[in-house]
Amino acid sequence: MFIESKGVVIRQTKYSESDRILTIFTKDKGKIQAIAKGARKPKSKLISSTETFCYSEFILYKGKSLYNINQGDVIDSFYSLREDIYKLSYATYILELVDSSLLDEEPNDILFELLVKTLKILSEAKGNYKKLLLAFQIKYISFIGYKPQLNQCVNCGNDLTNNIRFNIIQGGTVCENCFSNSTYEKDVKHTTVNNMRKLMYSKLDELKDIDIDKNEEQKIEEVIMMYITSHIEKKRFKSLEFIKTLEC
Repeated sequence: MFIESKGVVIRQTKYSESDRILTIFTKDKGKIQAIAKGARKPKSKLISSTETFCYSEFILYKGKSLYNINQGDVIDSFYSLREDIYKLSYATYILELVDSSLLDEEPNDILFELLVKTLKILSEAKGNYKKLLLAFQIKYISFIGYKPQLNQCVNCGNDLTNNIRFNIIQGGTVCENCFSNSTYEKDVKHTTVNNMRKLMYSKLDELKDIDIDKNEEQKIEEVIMMYITSHIEKKRFKSLEFIKTLEC
């Protein structure tokens, strides 16, 4: 039986002289593994739709171990991502992050829409990719089930005091009455927490209206990365390490 689904190619590997094995995040089936037979041939109709980052409408059928791609029609190739080393690096990290947390064939519609929207905005962006990445990360971790508590103390529920920490294990801000000596707590400022809220709740289209200086971005990045890596199995991202060499 044939299945139609939109999907983003998040990884591809060569298979034989003419085929590709793809990891695709689909809207209807979640993350799947699929074979694109003949996709590496110069005249193949599947060349464009099976490139990494490509957002396509696929017609598939389920084989014994892999889905088979019968047809792929490009919706958006996000081609400009490949023309800018910074955009390419950020987009690669985004795909690596999504791939690391998804189980096969478990749909996550809201994360799928976030991924497509983020790649679209990144491909059209003229600068300040960091703010977009931070917004993606905090929304991403929320959409996979670990939404951080940023409005009150995650431990006692009281309003936040002048002194605040973010507890990685408890999953949110804690007031000074609930401070512990845990290495999982990190001091944060009210401005940092407020900016994290803005990134979490603002639409990606509205990020241009949010002013966050580079020092604040760095503080937010430290907290978010500690939080993300405490909740997913993958701890090291080669693409993120490469981004840091570009930013040095």
